[in-house]
Amino acid sequence: MVTLRETITKLVKDFDIKGDNDSGQNFLVDENVLEIEINEAHLVSEDTILDIGAGFGSIETKASKKCHVIAIERDIKCYSYLIDKYEINANIQIVNADALNMIYPEFTKIVSNPPYNIADRIIEKISHYNFADSIMILPKTMADELCSIQSHTSFSAINKLFMEFYKIMEVERTSFFPEPRVTSVMVRIKKKENNILQDTFRRREMTLKNAIRNAVINIDKKTKRQSKESLSEISEDIKKFWDKQVKSLNFEEIETVIANLK
Repeated sequence: MVTLRETITKLVKDFDIKGDNDSGQNFLVDENVLEIEINEAHLVSEDTILDIGAGFGSIETKASKKCHVIAIERDIKCYSYLIDKYEINANIQIVNADALNMIYPEFTKIVSNPPYNIADRIIEKISHYNFADSIMILPKTMADELCSIQSHTSFSAINKLFMEFYKIMEVERTSFFPEPRVTSVMVRIKKKENNILQDTFRRREMTLKNAIRNAVINIDKKTKRQSKESLSEISEDIKKFWDKQVKSLNFEEIETVIANLK
């Protein structure tokens, strides 16, 4: 019986895929890891999963037996292969698009091993969507930061407002072809309920003051007058920099906002 590793290795060579660390094209070839990833997603027939960076369809083959799958693949060679392989599978929808520059179709869960060169931006993008528990394989340094109790970067501090991250297992470099430079971690992601902090940090182009005011109106259903009254109660620590755009806040300022708006 031909193994997943043998299949993927041959496809990469046959399609002349220049898998490298710059493009982030590192294909999962460890069948045990793939099996765990699918099982950890607890898929049911009512689910529609999103796979960002579908590659040659390893996730699709297994997940489509349980539920509907939306496979997003930018590489035209991989996309063409997926179309040929799954054109008669009604449970698989294949989309040729840049996952960073599209609106995702409706889905319930994410099961994905995104290209590592865009993994941080994918995490930020999915924070704006609602979904049930999801499974992703991420670079270890990123996963460790997201799964830690204490944040050390703006990236993790903000994304942990929207989602909870839990480490499932480490995934060795040899589980991929070509091998990435780094070890990976399989992570469970739980979406948090919307709140004022989330709503504030979604308004990246606004000043912090206006972002908080609009978040109070949206989440607490207060009038503009009531929101102004709420602003008067804001900590002086926040007022020191609340004329800055939300996207311009540094890590220390973000931590101050989080500590005072909880």
